[in-house]
Amino acid sequence: MAICLQSVLAAFASPADTVPSRSWTDESVLALNVEARLDGQIVTNSGTTNDAQTGFMGKYLALNAQGTITEGLRYSWRQRFSRTPKDATFWDQTDVLDLSYSTGKFDFGAGKQVVLIGGYEYNREPIELMCPNLFVSNVACYQFGISAGYQLTASDHLAFQVSQSLFATASNRNLYAYNLQWSSRRDFGDYLRFETIWSVNEIEYQKGKYCNYVALGNKLVIDEDITVLLDLMTRTYPDNRAFKNNTFMLEGSWEFHPKWRATAKVSYDCNMGVNTTKQSEVARGSELTTLGGVMEWYPIRKKRHLLKAHAAIFYSFGKNKNKADLMQKNTLYASLGLTWQMNLLNLRR
Repeated sequence: MAICLQSVLAAFASPADTVPSRSWTDESVLALNVEARLDGQIVTNSGTTNDAQTGFMGKYLALNAQGTITEGLRYSWRQRFSRTPKDATFWDQTDVLDLSYSTGKFDFGAGKQVVLIGGYEYNREPIELMCPNLFVSNVACYQFGISAGYQLTASDHLAFQVSQSLFATASNRNLYAYNLQWSSRRDFGDYLRFETIWSVNEIEYQKGKYCNYVALGNKLVIDEDITVLLDLMTRTYPDNRAFKNNTFMLEGSWEFHPKWRATAKVSYDCNMGVNTTKQSEVARGSELTTLGGVMEWYPIRKKRHLLKAHAAIFYSFGKNKNKADLMQKNTLYASLGLTWQMNLLNLRR
């Protein structure tokens, strides 16, 4: 799973999870980019090395294409070759394949899109995710759907989306999600900015049965160097009381040099509900806290090319009933890695 309102998905997804657009403009017929990430990591569980998760690993490999077909009509495509198909179909490795049209204050889209759920961790670009919370680790965020948006003001955008459900499977795709998202930005002088990505979602987890998400992503930027993120999310099922299935995340980052950024983060996931269904990104009975930090160095940071090195360390405690997740009780995760993003081609009119 990370917010990246200027590309094809800007009206429908938050800015960080749009296809990278460092070299894309309205005049581009085709902007083609490749990005990859390679890590070396150590993972221990209660002091015992997890051999399956320790070593050198290819974390991410994707090809991105986007451009303008004609005035107002744009496309985006991201093919992630590092994903394992869940039901042996080609489309499982296609994150985004979206066609959108904007006219005046209205915009429309169709294709495989990011499901409109609020929060900055959720909407972060996948290649940028460093030890994401349990919800983001397990959510099936790329689904086929249709979207419509309206620019309420210069700083406020409202979007509605009908998509395939997050819980659709190869044997039952006839489940749907209804998503309403509001994105906003407020500037307070030259040194302070506040942004939001909020959503309300009705997700069909069984035929005719829905769970409700309320996700509030909040972002405070101080002097363009310091960023504070606060994500608040609760998920309610028909047979649960409210506020029993939650995800919270607090993150602070400081770009103290054009080539250096330090980040500290804490996240909390729980599912203490009484529902007997298995359709939840956080397994029932889980209550896990993860805290840690990341140091990033950008030896190359240009409009069309990027090279980044990172060092990260995180520790989790509590309980996680999903044994397939990386972070479990008393898990230590340490990582050194390289991220490479490069524009291969940019065709303009």
